[in-house]
Amino acid sequence: METVPNYAVALQHAVPLNNAYALPRQLSAVPPMAVFLAEFHSSMNMTGLRYFSGNVDRFLVFCLLLRTSMSQADHRGTISVHSAAMSLGRPFETVRRHICALLDARVCERTRNGVTLSSAFWNRPENWQQLRYSHDCFVRLIDDAMAMGLIDTTTVPSGSNTGLSLTDGVCAAIDLFLALVDSNRSLCAEPIDLAIFSVVLHANHQLLKADRAMGGFNASAGLLPRHAVRVAQIARALSTPDTTVRRRVAPLTGEHGPYKRTPSGLLVSTECLAMCGRPSESNNAKHGSIRLIIHRAIAAGLSLRDPARSYCDGRPPSPRID
Repeated sequence: METVPNYAVALQHAVPLNNAYALPRQLSAVPPMAVFLAEFHSSMNMTGLRYFSGNVDRFLVFCLLLRTSMSQADHRGTISVHSAAMSLGRPFETVRRHICALLDARVCERTRNGVTLSSAFWNRPENWQQLRYSHDCFVRLIDDAMAMGLIDTTTVPSGSNTGLSLTDGVCAAIDLFLALVDSNRSLCAEPIDLAIFSVVLHANHQLLKADRAMGGFNASAGLLPRHAVRVAQIARALSTPDTTVRRRVAPLTGEHGPYKRTPSGLLVSTECLAMCGRPSESNNAKHGSIRLIIHRAIAAGLSLRDPARSYCDGRPPSPRID
């Protein structure tokens, strides 16, 4: 299997822009895997941040607790606050504060061995529906990657092909979600910055795709200012105040930042990503961990020949940024 890239590596090649508004010229179409990763990451964030009122760090802590809880058959896997902080690479006091808030909300509970999701959480049917959605977002990513020929099946270990269970699919989705945050720290140091970047890329590509569908052979081959997304749209998508998004984006729109400003809003800047995405031993190790997530899903029953058979509720719609 080819290594699943982080955004920086996936976007080393880019699309031609016209020269209006002093935007840099780009060289080729936005790589499909980067688009699929942005769609997956945006889907997870847009759903989770509605639940946590836009608090990205709390959502990450919740994801780790969920992953740990689901590591045991009875959904009672536990983790200590210290281990959670180490796993997320976040300050101990920050993680402790978020876990205390989750305890107060009865989302999780303490046991003799650590913290786990609460019985109250598992007893709510709407929470199970969200887990099914997360599972299906992961399957959609693999389904689309296979359709585009982005996974080399000749090097994939054989699996049972029985279908991916809900537990295994949710675990894979969370593992990939957390791995994306970790593997893109050179591009976006904070999780909120990566959430914003994913939404911008996803929205840019949505508009480009709609442009192509309407324009046929005369449509734009690449990103143009009319494909930009406004800060207010990003904020609504992430259940985050406009002021927070503007504050996070402002220092990242300079000469070497990941964004380019246009009168219509923000576009991703692949000029920056080409510089920060050069292969390295560290990046290769991180990409390998993402590849391992897919291998584990295959071993758990995900069929690459027919990924769609693993959907719980069918292919989830692509999130709209409007």
